[in-house]
Amino acid sequence: MVKSWEKIILRDVCEKINYGFTASSTMKPIGPKFLRITDIVPELINWNDVPFCSISEQEAKKYLLETGDIVIARTGATSGYAKHIKSHPSAIFASYLVRLRIKKEHDSQYIGLIVESGDYKRFIQANLGGSAQPQANAQILTSYPLSLPPLRIQHKIASILSAYDDLIENNTRRIAILEEMAQSLYQEWFVHYRFPGHKKNKLVESELGLIPEGWQLQLIGDVVEVLGGGTPSTKNPEYWLDGDIIWFSPTDLTAASSMFISDSAKKINAQGLQKSSARLFPAGSVMMTSRATIGVIAINTQPACTNQGFITCLPNEYMSAYQLYFWLAENKEKIISLASGSTFREINKATFRGLPVVIPEQKVSQHFNSIVQPLCQQIENLIFRNINLRRTRDLLLPKLIAGELDVEHLSVPSSVEEGLEVAEEPLEAAVSM
Repeated sequence: MVKSWEKIILRDVCEKINYGFTASSTMKPIGPKFLRITDIVPELINWNDVPFCSISEQEAKKYLLETGDIVIARTGATSGYAKHIKSHPSAIFASYLVRLRIKKEHDSQYIGLIVESGDYKRFIQANLGGSAQPQANAQILTSYPLSLPPLRIQHKIASILSAYDDLIENNTRRIAILEEMAQSLYQEWFVHYRFPGHKKNKLVESELGLIPEGWQLQLIGDVVEVLGGGTPSTKNPEYWLDGDIIWFSPTDLTAASSMFISDSAKKINAQGLQKSSARLFPAGSVMMTSRATIGVIAINTQPACTNQGFITCLPNEYMSAYQLYFWLAENKEKIISLASGSTFREINKATFRGLPVVIPEQKVSQHFNSIVQPLCQQIENLIFRNINLRRTRDLLLPKLIAGELDVEHLSVPSSVEEGLEVAEEPLEAAVSM
């Protein structure tokens, strides 16, 4: 660390620290957007998915977000997750978030990069209070120690690291477009039945209404194998020690917010797998969160297992992973409507297995898969690029904010390849120090 850099704690750079507004959310545009914990966990805030709330004009003044604000989750498993607010619609923040407004004499983007870091999350997780529901108050959330370089260096560090975020954001937009294309194709073929050659096929009656002749109406549980998950006892460290088996929790999927996922925050070992109801399944399976936050979907790229908050479908010759993924996405609202429970809503495996699905003729499925496979391969490649960019950014961050790398000799990357090259030499030098 550069000796001249000031050592402070997070609250020292805050002009205001506020808890959020308590209200019910709705997708009806009855007021400003209502930013919640769920919205800040993914890599990017998708403002289209953020609901609205009703609030008086006078009250809204206290809770309206401004560009440069930082919001932090203060309760539950996602305590410590944070977002630096960039461009945004008119929005207020919910009660389980804490907002930091940074003093004008500091670079809010620089502070935001620190608060969004993995090290900050780990610090908060290690200092959580509460037993049943972990939580952190504003005092804990703003007690994180950091070093504060001169403003000029804050600007340079922020510009270097935010360039990585911009590249990730561009890739994420491309992923969304590709996935929307594939989902639209699925809808055209398997919802509206306008597949190639559909005019030659007559429609016949079924329990779901008219379907193409030769297609079969079945229950999803009769078509594919459906698995649940489990959690090894957290009181027995032997089940987790040196874990090398990917073990997904719903937070992994909500944080990744992507079609494909390759790793989990926590891993279990072979003994933990054996001593729990978790089931190992192959790469290319389709996972869906089934309790609390229901209907988040992802395809695993490595053999994995899950906790009990999942339903996992194993693809086969009747339904490919892509067909399963888009079928689940198409039926998300129906699946959520079938959930029950008082403490938290859940759809159980028996109910899920009873969902009807229309199975097309094999030649139609094969044709569909041949078209969407290149699209999905592009999505997977872009996700992998983002993982590399994120890893490089996260390696650079602690070196830069500790003053171990001279920012004068680092350029701002303008492409994925340049972004990885920019960091390579100084990182190697720093690691060998």
